[in-house]
Amino acid sequence: MIGNDIIDLNLIRNQSNWQRRGFLQKLFTGEEQAFILNSEDPELVVWLLWSMKEAVYKAVQRKYMLERFYNPKQFVCEQVKINPGKARGVVCFKEDVFIINSILFPKMIHTSTGNTEFSLISENKNSRLRLLQKIAEQRDIPFEFLNISKDGQGIPFVSYRGDNLQIPFSLSHHGNFSAYAVSLNMS
Repeated sequence: MIGNDIIDLNLIRNQSNWQRRGFLQKLFTGEEQAFILNSEDPELVVWLLWSMKEAVYKAVQRKYMLERFYNPKQFVCEQVKINPGKARGVVCFKEDVFIINSILFPKMIHTSTGNTEFSLISENKNSRLRLLQKIAEQRDIPFEFLNISKDGQGIPFVSYRGDNLQIPFSLSHHGNFSAYAVSLNMS
C-alpha cells in the first residue's frame, strides 16, 4: 500500500508548539520521545516521526478501508536512521511493518511508504493536476476524463469517465508544498 506525507516546516513552526506540556506524550511512545529528546535536532525529529506516522496511517486506511481515526501511538517508529538530506526507518501498525523513506529539505519533509514508482514534490498546489497528467500519459487516455474523488471512508481514488481505475496513490499537501506518490505499474 502507498502512503505519503509532506510537512511545510515554516508553517508547522507557527502552527504547533511541540515543546508545550503533554504534546510529545500525546503523539509518541516513550521510546520515540527518548529518540526525539536525545537527537541533535529534536524539532526536526518530531516532525520527521510525525510524517512517518501520517504516511503509514494513509496506507493503513486504504489497505483496510478504515474510517478515519486518530491514535498516533498505534503507529510505532523504529530503526530510524537520519542522514544528511534523508531518513529511513520502519513504522509498525499492529502486525504490519512499513518501510519508510523520507527526504529532508530545509523547508519541508516528504515521507513515503509502499511500492511507490513515481513521486512528485512541488512548491505549489498543482500535484492533483500533475498526478492526473501522469496517469493520462501512462495509460494513454484523455486527461479531461480523469477525476479524483473520495469514497465513503474519505479515501481518494482516480476515475476515468466515472469508473474507478484502481490505481493506488497518496496525495498530500501542507502549507506551500504538495506531493503525491503513485504506483503506475498496475496491470
